[in-house]
Amino acid sequence: MILEQGRVLARSEIGDLGVVLNIAAPGIAVQARAGQFVHVRPGQRFDPLLRRPYSFNRIDRQAGEIELIVKPLGEGGEWIASRRPGDDLDLLGPLGSAFVIQRATKNLLLVAGGTGIAPMRVLAEQESGRRNVTLLMGGRSVAHLWPSDLLPPSVEYVTTTEDGSFGIRGRVTDAIRPLLEWADQVCACGPWPMLAALGQLRDEAERAAATYPGRAALLETQIAVEQHMGCAMGVCRACVVVTADGNARVCREGPVFALGDVAFEAGEPATVGVIG
Repeated sequence: MILEQGRVLARSEIGDLGVVLNIAAPGIAVQARAGQFVHVRPGQRFDPLLRRPYSFNRIDRQAGEIELIVKPLGEGGEWIASRRPGDDLDLLGPLGSAFVIQRATKNLLLVAGGTGIAPMRVLAEQESGRRNVTLLMGGRSVAHLWPSDLLPPSVEYVTTTEDGSFGIRGRVTDAIRPLLEWADQVCACGPWPMLAALGQLRDEAERAAATYPGRAALLETQIAVEQHMGCAMGVCRACVVVTADGNARVCREGPVFALGDVAFEAGEPATVGVIG
């Protein structure tokens, strides 16, 4: 973890997903891993006071660059999203835990909802040259989906929309079962209800026989939890979720957890939200 002054290189808007900032931050880029996040100071004064957490959407270690998806929510989010090329950003990171892809994995299934695409895109770029990768993404409409031309060409891209404007009508859980039969590892990031629905599928698989389609992949699924944070250092405990081992801080023990470790039955945390 380091404190670094990043320089905005490019800014673009991706439908209703948010603003994408490409940032020169070589010290952070060389350490960053998929699933981790950076804490961004939302202004040059102390109001707003708290930094904002954003998952890495792209990591280019060679160029020393990172990419973030920023939703212009609240005064702090609006300030960060309004940055232009040449502007500086005060960055702290990388923070948190990361996804671990098993060396034996041949068929990797990535599941994303909304801004949860960020770490899934990093994995897609890093892993598509090593193994078969399928990305399943869901959104309210086509405007909430990641553009296919911003993914590696070898990645199979399956989409769902709640309004049926693109891809399969429904949610990711309506399209995931055939893909689970194919996958031998699953990673996911998205809103709490999506992760809870995956947790229900895992519970169903755990109770079922060994021949249950996709059982092995479901049982070992890793997820990144999206959560509002305070200090992101583990002190304030504003980002706690309930796990099988008790309360866990998303900023320290997470944001990546084993799907089976998160106690979704305890309910959605009061501070749950989008990383970004």
